[in-house]
Amino acid sequence: MYNSVVVNVLANIWRVLAEGYQYSLLKKFNHFVGSGIKKLSKGSNVVKLFTSNRSLIEESFLYQIYCKIVDVINKIFIALRRGINKNNPGSIIYNTVYNLFQGGVQVQRTFYVFFLSFGIGIIVNNVIRGFFAGKSYIVALALIFASIVGLKVKDDYEGILRGSHFCAFMRSVFTIDEGVNQWW
Repeated sequence: MYNSVVVNVLANIWRVLAEGYQYSLLKKFNHFVGSGIKKLSKGSNVVKLFTSNRSLIEESFLYQIYCKIVDVINKIFIALRRGINKNNPGSIIYNTVYNLFQGGVQVQRTFYVFFLSFGIGIIVNNVIRGFFAGKSYIVALALIFASIVGLKVKDDYEGILRGSHFCAFMRSVFTIDEGVNQWW
């Protein structure tokens, strides 16, 4: 019925529970209690307040203040973006940051270069201060090793994960077969 084993099992469990509830004493008890509460609350202003279609949050004073503050912040950011876009073709900082974070592979390389320089900086700092042994060297060497290995990878990690068998298996567990009737 379903391509996904998990969804198939859950659908069968739901079907059994729904059929069992249809003629159960719990359904009759819920109907009895619900109709009693409905009769008792007829004409109650408190029940009308909580069951009305109007949204109390949207009509409240604090919500209106919140909306105005968010609108002002949004307008500030729009004005900042216009100013940056107007001046960005000649900006060295903007062009440098844009080139560092341009695409997926470039972002990965930027972070690896940062971690590589951070690890080297930790080692240099420890040597200058006179610390020749410690746990910080292990962390620094791990950062340097991970950065060098990461810089060797030429592909984007998204493409690598898409091609892995583990990710394909995990996707197939939750994939629903489109050729059958949906259970929901």
